[in-house]
Amino acid sequence: MIISMKNVSFVRGKKMILQAIDWQVQAGENWAILGLNGSGKSSLIKLILAENWKTSGELSVLGVEFGKGEIPPLRQQISVVGSFIAERFSGQIHAENLVYTGKFNSSMLYKPFTDEELDEARELMQRVGAGDLIGRIYGSLSQGEKQLLLIARSLILQPKILILDEATNGLDLFAKEKLLARLHDISQMPQAPTLIYITHHPDEITEDFDKLLLLREGKICAAGEKIELLSESLLTEFYQQSVQIEKINGKYFVIPKKIT
Repeated sequence: MIISMKNVSFVRGKKMILQAIDWQVQAGENWAILGLNGSGKSSLIKLILAENWKTSGELSVLGVEFGKGEIPPLRQQISVVGSFIAERFSGQIHAENLVYTGKFNSSMLYKPFTDEELDEARELMQRVGAGDLIGRIYGSLSQGEKQLLLIARSLILQPKILILDEATNGLDLFAKEKLLARLHDISQMPQAPTLIYITHHPDEITEDFDKLLLLREGKICAAGEKIELLSESLLTEFYQQSVQIEKINGKYFVIPKKIT
């Protein structure tokens, strides 16, 4: 079991953010989490990272039961990629140095390092298709190039879980396709991490994700096989708006029929 949530709720102040969440992620599964803005997607991920603490229920990640196990070592096994992380780094840092900061879960390097040690970062950059960024200054890169660097950085500790939190925000059409292609490469790696992909765009849920969780207003509407959940009738109920689905080259495009 990678993640187990049983009747988990999270309350901030007097507001119920997440309610009665029952969700299990098994080894070998890759999940997409789909929901509109404000549905609770990021709050759910922050529970997994122990950045937020559950109000009630049972939660365990990688065999560590929250409230009983050690959290800092657990965090070393989980990596996150998101546009919000891209803002934490100095614009003057070199690309391979940024990737190497992943060794320390920091936005900068606090200790001396050798050029040989940076070779690990350079190798990862090559593996995710960012080899041409070696030697470049972070501030000179496009948003898509920055996201590729963050993916390389996320892999340097060989995490067991890789979370991608709306990682394509700000990317153009071609940069988004390149990033999704890199996720496919990662899914095929030996000892690949469990992928959890958070989005509000169904067309980003590629064939690498076999499982889908639909989240609305802090509640799970459905969770299970992606192919069963991406149907017009279920998504119409989920969005509470009439939609139609077009499948093109293995991607699901959801189109509103009428906005009310």
